[in-house]
Amino acid sequence: MTLNADQIPGALAAMDQFGVPGAIISTCNRSEFYALEPSGPANVNYWGIGDQRCREFLVDYFDVPLVEVERYLYCHRDRQCIRHLFRVASSLDSMIQGEDQIIGQVRESLEIALHAGTIRGPLLQLFQQALHVGRKVRRETGIGKNALSVSRACVDMARDTLGDLSQLRAMVVGAGDAAGLAANVLNMSGVKKITVTNRTHERAQELARSLSGRAIPFNHMQGALAEADLVISCTGSPGYILTSGAIQTAMEARPERPLFLLDIAVPRDIDPASANISNVTLHDVDDLDTISDTYRLERTGEAGEAEDFVDRETDGFLDWCAAQRSLPTVVALREQAEQMRQNEIHKTIRRADLGFNPEQISALDTMTKALVKKLLHGPTVYLKDRGDSVDLRLIRQMFQMRDENL
Repeated sequence: MTLNADQIPGALAAMDQFGVPGAIISTCNRSEFYALEPSGPANVNYWGIGDQRCREFLVDYFDVPLVEVERYLYCHRDRQCIRHLFRVASSLDSMIQGEDQIIGQVRESLEIALHAGTIRGPLLQLFQQALHVGRKVRRETGIGKNALSVSRACVDMARDTLGDLSQLRAMVVGAGDAAGLAANVLNMSGVKKITVTNRTHERAQELARSLSGRAIPFNHMQGALAEADLVISCTGSPGYILTSGAIQTAMEARPERPLFLLDIAVPRDIDPASANISNVTLHDVDDLDTISDTYRLERTGEAGEAEDFVDRETDGFLDWCAAQRSLPTVVALREQAEQMRQNEIHKTIRRADLGFNPEQISALDTMTKALVKKLLHGPTVYLKDRGDSVDLRLIRQMFQMRDENL
């Protein structure tokens, strides 16, 4: 149920058809679907309908029975949802805390949703604020200092198993961001013989040049596989790039020499059955748990500081939401009071027997403005700080205001 960048616009359009327009974040270890709860008539309870429609969308779009995926799903609402997205953008919910790729992935998700026209209102503001929070957390806390990436963690896993990597022959399958990071980490780890292959040969050549390595056409991968000691694969392919048959064939040419495979693609690039082949070791992103848990323990202090920051930002965004929700009622209340004030002043100064001069009229106008402002100050502050839908409806009923802005 993963989506690459090219697939997300179509999925957003499908979400929209189910009545839950929003945004999608899809990375190596998450697919998340953000939407606003659908609204309806004031006398209809729409609570929970968004969750239901999102599930219906997942079942329809991915053509999978809900019973097969139900245990993997989670649903966050309101404060939980806000805090979760802020944690995601701050890399606190990443497999490797502090990694810097996630904020770019959140930004890309927002840009795709904006282009698709499916994100608006408070949800748009939430994503924009999440990017602000993510940048601020990295700038003002230590969470991003000397952070690992998934690619770096994979290479560390290879080093833990194989020891010194400098004399090994490595092949990188793919030339995107993650594959490029992995290739650069291999290069920095002393690996001198790096082969790069990709469906678009020009991109493989570009990456290989930056590493002083070599690029090979995609259809020559089998020969390079027989020569490699270490293979890292990360493409956007929907199916296996390396089948167990291809790996078995490669191993028949070098049965005594081990082959270490790292699959950091989602969905997987390498057939899991390859792990059953003699002298072959296969790891994927799910095997990073040990490294990520150790790294998480080492960064407990920085993570705690970042979590506190996220909590404060979540409260701040909730305050903004409350102010936005109450704003139409506050504006309408002030406009109604101002109209009443002006009507009463006009009635007063039209009385001929009072004979107000211009200075007196000006003083009367100033005094009544101040009086209305003082009378409305308390209700205005209350509605902005704590006003919920019940409070807003009560204020409108008390002051006999129309409900069109509720």
